Amino acid sequence: MAGLFRLFSSRAKARLPALSLGRLSCVASVLALAACATPEQKTYDMALADARTDPNLCQSIRYYPLLAQAWQKAHMGGDADMQDASAPPVGSLPHLKVTASTAVPDVSFPPYSQRACRMTVQAGDHAPETGFMTVAYFMHNGKVDTSLVKWNSDTEVSKYYDELKAKISSGVDMNNPTLKACMTHYPALQVNSTDPAMQQAAVGLRALLIRHCLADHAALKNLYSDMYFIHR
Repeated sequence: MAGLFRLFSSRAKARLPALSLGRLSCVASVLALAACATPEQKTYDMALADARTDPNLCQSIRYYPLLAQAWQKAHMGGDADMQDASAPPVGSLPHLKVTASTAVPDVSFPPYSQRACRMTVQAGDHAPETGFMTVAYFMHNGKVDTSLVKWNSDTEVSKYYDELKAKISSGVDMNNPTLKACMTHYPALQVNSTDPAMQQAAVGLRALLIRHCLADHAALKNLYSDMYFIHR
């Protein structure tokens, strides 16, 4: 399961004068999951909350908006971390045709949990893609602290493995303060199972949420940079 996951670029300076303080506050609240939520965003949030336990996750069309937005984000191009941190795309979503959708065994290592569906998706006129829709959650004090949905095609999974090998070869700065803070927020899992697949899934799930945490920090850093230029 770890191979299914990949756990942000400052906005152009020329665009900054066009940003109003009202829009800026909405950008900040999106990152904080606060106000400024549209009805569509509220529907998205409710579906994502219910996806944590709904046994019909892989069959119900109710979750197509989650899948459509995840597919859209996966095809944004550019930095994958920026995709992780961005809010669900605004605008019309592609029409989806989903076939051969089956549930992947759930992964639950409290406070972490993850569910995934193996499926083939055709979005609009694009070629069909086979891959995984994944929803992941982190609980804190009995409430959902972090939740996200991802679409990973088989092609992206293969690319992820190649990039991961390159990153491992070049080394990771374990003294990075942001990385250390994110690792502290999402503590290591104690997996009681001796099944290597379950142990790998546990590591992958934690890695997904740590990368999401790093992406959020990068987005906030870019936001603060925008604010500096706006108020100069």
